[in-house]
Amino acid sequence: MVRLAGYLAAFAAAIWALQAGWTQFRNTYQAPNVTGWILTAGYAALFAAAVLYLGFWLYAQDRAAGRVRKRIGLYEMFLRD
Repeated sequence: MVRLAGYLAAFAAAIWALQAGWTQFRNTYQAPNVTGWILTAGYAALFAAAVLYLGFWLYAQDRAAGRVRKRIGLYEMFLRD
């Protein structure tokens, strides 16, 4: 149940970061400033981290079930037996 809560929290963070980051990008594109670009990059980094986290857990579950056909090196680094 804890994994499900973490998975749902990461999914919510990804959706929130995408929405907030896109809004920040549109505002910064119309009136460019350094702070706006830094915030946009921060939202993009949060979105990327959340998506990588979600992908990791899906990959780990598929690997444990024996459904992985092609190994992903980045995730394998963390899943070494």
